[in-house]
Amino acid sequence: MEPTSELYESLQIAYEHFNKKLFDSKLVKVIFTVQRKKGVMGYFAPERWGSLTGKKCHEIAINPSYLANARLIEVMQTLVHEMVHCWQFCYGDPGRKFYHNKQWANKMMDVGLMPSSTGRPGGKITGQHMSDYIIEGGEFLKAFKILEKKKKFQLKWIDLMSLPRLFDPIIANPNQSNQPVKPAPNVSAFLANNPEIEDFEETKLIQYQLDEGETSFSEMLPENFIIQHKPVRSTRVKYVCHGCDSKVYGKSNLNIRCEDCNILFIAE
Repeated sequence: MEPTSELYESLQIAYEHFNKKLFDSKLVKVIFTVQRKKGVMGYFAPERWGSLTGKKCHEIAINPSYLANARLIEVMQTLVHEMVHCWQFCYGDPGRKFYHNKQWANKMMDVGLMPSSTGRPGGKITGQHMSDYIIEGGEFLKAFKILEKKKKFQLKWIDLMSLPRLFDPIIANPNQSNQPVKPAPNVSAFLANNPEIEDFEETKLIQYQLDEGETSFSEMLPENFIIQHKPVRSTRVKYVCHGCDSKVYGKSNLNIRCEDCNILFIAE
């Protein structure tokens, strides 16, 4: 099989598996692309493609720049996140301008991913810019283990020009309050970029514990195979109002407020 076919076949196999296990095989077929879009692991674009016979097709994109330093579960978590957007476009009522509404949040929880504005327990479950974490004992985790262990699934091609990982996968029980606090390795950087979060130490989370033999793709590839690429640092910082999605740019550590929404702009 040609490398291009092998790359997209892996994504198609994973999509069909999660479609069956999490969506009762109700999702339509999509076109997969690999897109180097800054700051995201993937995205869903409804009806982005059209055939010469007049048919339309949705797109799910995966960012190859973050794959090498990621683990398989992170890529699959991103895929299912975008599949929920596909489900909502087909069967629900998507929020305006990519807003993640309650219907989207409820479906995310149904499939075993807990929406969170911080990517950790305690974050808001709706908003313009949303992340998620894995629900302990949830449907996504069960389906992933079947895909990984029983079906011996793996991605076959990895971009060798690798950016640092965007997030560390977290498994947590959102209904439990007595879990030990085990901050992810990048907590300091996370807090520095999110000064509005003051009670992080009060959140209860469990980091994903790797099974024996489960490593990042960079650790699986031959030594010195990966070219670790540092993202270009900008002298300006982007600030976003999560109420109306307005954006402004300026120096670091600005304290500015959106007058329309009466909330602080957040540095990204």
